[in-house]
This record gives sequence, C-alpha cells and structure tokens, in this order.
Amino acid sequence: MQRFQDAIQEGQAVFDALIALRDNGWCPDWIINHVGWGNGLFLSDCFPDAKRIGLFEWFYNPEHSDVDFLESDLVSAATRQRLRIWNAQTLVELAACEYAVTPTRWQLQQFPASLRSRFRVIHEGIDWERLQQLRFMSQRALSMLPDFEGCEVVTYVSRGFDEYRGFPQAMRCIELLQKQRPTLHALIVGADCVAYGSPRADGRSWGTWARQELQLAPDRTHWLGSLQEEAYHAVLSVSDVHLYLTVPFVLSWSLLEAMAAGCAVVASATPPVEEVLRHGQSGLLVDFFDASLQAAAVVHLLEQPDLRTELKTEAQRTARLYSCEEGHRRWLELLGVDTPTTVF
Repeated sequence: MQRFQDAIQEGQAVFDALIALRDNGWCPDWIINHVGWGNGLFLSDCFPDAKRIGLFEWFYNPEHSDVDFLESDLVSAATRQRLRIWNAQTLVELAACEYAVTPTRWQLQQFPASLRSRFRVIHEGIDWERLQQLRFMSQRALSMLPDFEGCEVVTYVSRGFDEYRGFPQAMRCIELLQKQRPTLHALIVGADCVAYGSPRADGRSWGTWARQELQLAPDRTHWLGSLQEEAYHAVLSVSDVHLYLTVPFVLSWSLLEAMAAGCAVVASATPPVEEVLRHGQSGLLVDFFDASLQAAAVVHLLEQPDLRTELKTEAQRTARLYSCEEGHRRWLELLGVDTPTTVF
C-alpha cells in the first residue's frame, strides 16, 4: 500500500505544480507522460480538455515473467496482492489516456488481453545512424587492451550488476573463457549496484562477490564503471562478442545498441530477447542460467569469423527497426502528422 500512497502524493505534487499554469490560461493540446510512479494520476483533473498519451513500461504478473523466473518457490499470496496494488495505479492512468504506448511487443503481452487493443508499440529509439558507424573507428583504441592481432574482446554492459541482467552467470562465463583462452579480455560496463531485483543476502555487492569468489584474470578483466556515451561507444566498437542476459523483463537499450554497433551477440533465450534476435540468424541464444553454454557459444563465435559477420550484419539490420528515426515517424503518425514513408 505504501507504493500506492507514494504514487498518490507524487500525482498531487505534479497537480499542484501545474495548477498555476492552468489558472493563467495555459492548456496543452496533448500530454505525454511516463506511467507507473504516479506523476500522471491527476493530469486529467488539471487539464480536462487535453488528450493523453501514456508511456507504459510494465504490468506485473506473478507467473511467466520476472517475478517467478529466478525463484523455484511458488509466488506467495502476499506478493500477488502487492503486484495487484502496483498495477492498480497503472490502470487508473490507462483509463484517462486516449492512447497508450509501450516499447516492445513483449511488454504489451504483459497487459491483460482485454486491454491490448488500446496500445501502440513504439520503441523509444536508439541512435542507429551513429552506432552503425562505430566499426569504422580505429580498432583496439582503448588503452587497457594490448595492441596485437590475437587479442579477443568480450563485452558485458548493464546499468547495474544484479541477477535480473544475469551478472552472476555472465561473470562465471567470463571466468571459463579466460581459463580457456589466454588472450581474451573482458570489458565490463556498469555500476556495482542493484538496478533491478534484490541485493545479495550477505550484504556484498555482486561486483565484490565476483572479485572474491571467481578466478577472473585481474590483468584481463577491466571494470570500467558507468561510462559517458563516447567511452561506451568505444567499448562497443572493439567488441568481438557481446554478452547480454536478462530475465523476462524490460529489454535493455544496450542490446539494441550493441546490435546496431555491429557486435556479434550471445544472449539469453528469454522472451524479450527472442523478440529482437533469432537464434542462428542474428545471434546465438542460450540458457539464461547456464554459464558453460554461454561460454561455449562465445567460443563458437570467436572461432567462426564468417558466422560472426553473418550474424552481426543481420542484427544490425534488425536494430534499424528500433532507430530514433523510426520511433519519431511512428510518434508523428500517432499524433496525426503526415510524414514521408521510409522503407528499408
């Protein structure tokens, strides 16, 4: 109930901040807001004549989604009740919207079937034009990498280090790879914190766990922290194989960006990934929990340069469907603005 109460207070604060604009005669034609934390709960009360578009990221489900994926136990009654309350504030806003937008078909499928006709699937968009040019940058431009032709680079990118994005399995995968391949370097991007899900029960961060418990080669494991865009793009530009893992949850932009940058991808065979990658056509998809299978897939790509080229070319083509330009076109279409049609 606390989360619902927090959402109400958030909505009231937004209402109070906007009421002066309304009283001064300002009224928007359209209101577009992110839904889920309460900021839009009372927008229609402040501006009753404005049309509403809500960006809906997630609808919680107790089964076949993120909630039950990592746990073997049945979802408790208390958790089910909590999820229903969390969804209630989302449904209140949906009732006020003329249109609802969600970024992927997988996210749309989380909503009740009776509500899906209200939605348009429009991704937020990635900078495909810039990303697809990264491979033309000077290779091995990063100072921590040795300057010789046999150096192999595996990349892993996540906002935080947590179970939702498969950090434990990814680090075990890298441990196996470094034992097998003495010239393999790992570039690990992200903050050593939990962005999604629960922290470790022992109080350690997942990064600390990896350093203490795994046999990662210190001179070939590069912890880069959170990066600004230019440095992040430099990482993608030198990747031989990019590793991406996620539970059935919101798809990370980083996967689409890696695809656009021409990375060969090994990823988890989970629904959000399967929407954008096809096993053997645009990437290799493996079991989320099995680090040995992940390592074997990475080795397969490292030893098959022609296959790498084939997969990353198709992945880059797919990523273009999620470009900012395509998203912009679909938004203008939703708003009723005529735009030229681009076919690719």
